[in-house]
Amino acid sequence: MEEITFLGNAWSDDYGVNVTINVEKLKQAMSEGKLETNKYGDIRIRVQKLKAPNDKTKATHYVAVPKPKPDNFGASSKSDDLPF
Repeated sequence: MEEITFLGNAWSDDYGVNVTINVEKLKQAMSEGKLETNKYGDIRIRVQKLKAPNDKTKATHYVAVPKPKPDNFGASSKSDDLPF
């Protein structure tokens, strides 16, 4: 199981999700190559719902570096790979 790099927290309400991101953790993840900037200057982050709200911060979601896609993600099965 791979380690999750947390970047911040988020709280949902009736109108949407409020997100906080720690700038130092964001810069560190970018310098370590965990986050990449696309040709438009955007980065992809992951916002995932927690099983239960955080008791201390009341956060309902966490913000993290997205999990990498598997090497075979989106690859179609070849006919010789099929079991029948």
